[in-house]
Amino acid sequence: MPEPDEITLTLPREREFHRVAHLVLGGLAVRLELTIEALEDLQVALDAVLDRAAADGEVTVSLSVGDGVLETTVGPVELAEELDRDDDGESLSLRRILDAVVDEVVLDGDRIRLVKELEEAGQHG
Repeated sequence: MPEPDEITLTLPREREFHRVAHLVLGGLAVRLELTIEALEDLQVALDAVLDRAAADGEVTVSLSVGDGVLETTVGPVELAEELDRDDDGESLSLRRILDAVVDEVVLDGDRIRLVKELEEAGQHG
């Protein structure tokens, strides 16, 4: 099985740098011929995680493509408490947002992995 393609960015946590991650994600989406819906889902997931990152220091975003999935890993983050919080059904919790836009959410220590199964733009079903 071939090694997945991977792009890794280390960014300051300030909100204005989130655009850099979006540019890279958008470029990757074009290369992979992703649907607009898949790109929007990935952007929402990435924003939801980056918006909750601490305001100081750096955050690393890794995008890995292989075997029909795009995995986005973000860290370091402290999201265990928020992901485990009960959903009151009225507010948009992080868990609710992520469950709506990605196929799998895995918290591994101080890193969160978001998995999105890919459907190319030409494969509408």
